Amino acid sequence: MTDRVGGRRAVESWMFLGVRFDVLTSPGAPVAVAEMLLPEGASPPAHVHDGLDDSFYLLDGIMVVRCGGELSVARPGSWQQFPSGVPHTFRVMGGPARALSIHSDDSFLALVRDVGHPADRSGPPGPGDAPTREQLDRMLYGHGITNVGPPIEQDEAEEHLRVLAAAGR
Repeated sequence: MTDRVGGRRAVESWMFLGVRFDVLTSPGAPVAVAEMLLPEGASPPAHVHDGLDDSFYLLDGIMVVRCGGELSVARPGSWQQFPSGVPHTFRVMGGPARALSIHSDDSFLALVRDVGHPADRSGPPGPGDAPTREQLDRMLYGHGITNVGPPIEQDEAEEHLRVLAAAGR
């Protein structure tokens, strides 16, 4: 495995819906930590985790984030928390992003393993690798995650960034 954050070696690496997950913690660890490499435009549907506290620490890139009813911007060094039961989503803007994904247990990584494929598999994902929205909803539900709305659209994210820039933030 390749060296990742702070020289730590990935325990395993997965591709999950276009996002690379380099798992940094061993199975059974008290928290699950993975380095995510997200392409520009990545934006999952708004969703809730039934019993999982979700968070990330942004290392590189910019994300427009929605948590509950609040829209914000994550920049390198930002810590973003998504409490269990609170709808959330994000959109990667202006190039790829790299973040540490931190979960209170490894249930999300179980989903990554079930839906994704090992990152070392040769070649790009084929057309059959992407589940339909209905298939994804069923897979997510089986892992305690419910889609509750659309992702953040590009124009909405751009408008939010324009408003912040005009306000000098």
